Amino acid sequence: MKKISTILTAGIFTMLSATAFACPQGTTLTGGTGANHKSGTCITVSKDTKHQAHVAQHAAKVANHDAKAAKHDAKKADQLAHSKSLKDEKMVKQDAAKAHKMAQQANKEAKTSEVATKAKVDTHKIATEQHKAAIKS
Repeated sequence: MKKISTILTAGIFTMLSATAFACPQGTTLTGGTGANHKSGTCITVSKDTKHQAHVAQHAAKVANHDAKAAKHDAKKADQLAHSKSLKDEKMVKQDAAKAHKMAQQANKEAKTSEVATKAKVDTHKIATEQHKAAIKS
């Protein structure tokens, strides 16, 4: 039993070392999955630099796109703020017009009540004079 387990262990280690993967000099391991790049492939260093250049170019395109999107968002926010300020300005004008109209109406009512008060006073004076005249006669 001990011999079988030793042979089995030796076989497992042999399989593991046979499946270990190393790239020859001048190439590098890319692709694959996991920390050990399982099922990855060896590519030459020149391909790797081309790949890095492509990745850098792609990153530049993505950054440019993000910058354009940010610029568009900023422009849209500026338009929204401008629209809101115009709307607020219009509301202020409407409120001022309303306040002016209410002030005119209040002045008109004040004049009307002043005339009415004068009329009352005049009526009262006339009634007093008539009463005095009635008493004298």
